[in-house]
Amino acid sequence: MGKILSLLLLFLLIGCGTSPQEKVSEILQSRGATNLTQDYKKITQYLYTYKEKLDIRNPKAFNKASQPYIFHEIKYAQNGIRMHYNGNLLKTYDDYLRIAFDKNPNIPERNDFLILGLHKLLWESYKIGEGHQITTLSYKEEEFKKLYYYLEVIRWKVKTAKDTNGNFLFITWQNNWQVELHQKLLKGEMLSWEMIQNLPSLRTKRESILDASNFNFEVILTQIIDQVKNSAKQIGKEPVDIGIDAMISLVLFL
Repeated sequence: MGKILSLLLLFLLIGCGTSPQEKVSEILQSRGATNLTQDYKKITQYLYTYKEKLDIRNPKAFNKASQPYIFHEIKYAQNGIRMHYNGNLLKTYDDYLRIAFDKNPNIPERNDFLILGLHKLLWESYKIGEGHQITTLSYKEEEFKKLYYYLEVIRWKVKTAKDTNGNFLFITWQNNWQVELHQKLLKGEMLSWEMIQNLPSLRTKRESILDASNFNFEVILTQIIDQVKNSAKQIGKEPVDIGIDAMISLVLFL
């Protein structure tokens, strides 16, 4: 029975003027487009969690009134929120990311600029506004390579970028005692064991100097990057890992 069905399928393909190889290719392309949709859904879940954690760790860097609307945008794959900065309406994800990583220490709502920049970058790359894509041919391989490099640079910048006062733009991997130590050193206090012991988080024993750094944020961004890499494989070739300087040269917001 199975052989008969296989023969009927083969005759149907030939009768339609499409070779078996071409039909298989179309099926794989269609399946790949579906996989990209699934990748995007997983990414939005990671981004939602990232926003939650980022706001907890940086409670003065987001707008509480806007928070539920941003969560709604991410969860339901919408792209309606537009922010202003210095009286100017921000239009592209580059606009948002430039402000998120601006060295000005007085950037308001820095978390929101970062998250919306990431959301808009992913939303455009996956063509969410154009509806479900029938095949992977609708996507451009180079755009996903660029997306991959954007995310790698963002992961690096979130971890390392500082403002003009020497403070980290985002508190992610640092323990509280590390932040307290950094602030004291910026004020010119001399490093000593006594000074470290008297840091509020260590003195009250809320933390220990032996506590591991917080890698939750880096792990979430890595999960997003892995999903993008998986999408790139569906479209063409896996992005090649290159040095951070080379990646920076390929993105615009720095």
